[in-house]
Amino acid sequence: MNWLAYSFILLIIYIAVKFLFRLKVQGQENIPDNTDNLIIAATHVSYWDPPLIGITFGPSRQIHFIAREGLLKNPIFSFPVKAFSTTINRDNFGKKDLIKMMKAFKREGLICIFPEGTTSENVPPKSGTVRMAEKTGREFLPLKIEFERSPLDFPYLFAPARLVIGEPIDLEDLKESSFREKNQKDGENSVTDYQDLSFKLMERVHEL
Repeated sequence: MNWLAYSFILLIIYIAVKFLFRLKVQGQENIPDNTDNLIIAATHVSYWDPPLIGITFGPSRQIHFIAREGLLKNPIFSFPVKAFSTTINRDNFGKKDLIKMMKAFKREGLICIFPEGTTSENVPPKSGTVRMAEKTGREFLPLKIEFERSPLDFPYLFAPARLVIGEPIDLEDLKESSFREKNQKDGENSVTDYQDLSFKLMERVHEL
């Protein structure tokens, strides 16, 4: 039943997107056959991001999103957010939110999270994405979204948009890269800087 509802919503979104956007998708060959151990780490530039990501991966790769609780107050988003996401209090993250995220990350299938947590520019990414990846053994699938304009702005509809999927990033590779930049030798005892790793992760996403 959940899959049927998800597929129906994607169909509606797909029809709407055909009129709203001129969407180009690059890097679909970077999506592994088995996506159960992946976290989609995506840029977040608008409310259009989750629907576009959903139709790009299709009904056969159902995505579970990590979303902020505030979306539940929006009558347009409340049903799909409740049905296909785990909501957290981004501004006042607590133990309850941590438990909810851990349960979400341990479920089978794709997880999608926006590490920057907001559509505002120049906001530092949260370290929770990297911490959850470490605890659950998931890899990152970097994804970048770009819009030239909103489809609701003149000249309306058919807004150019681009979605780029990069190659999977292993957390250990990300750590090694970070340590090398700090001139640390392999095997040397060091404290993992999760915030720094989060910045490194999003740098790779933005470079796509």
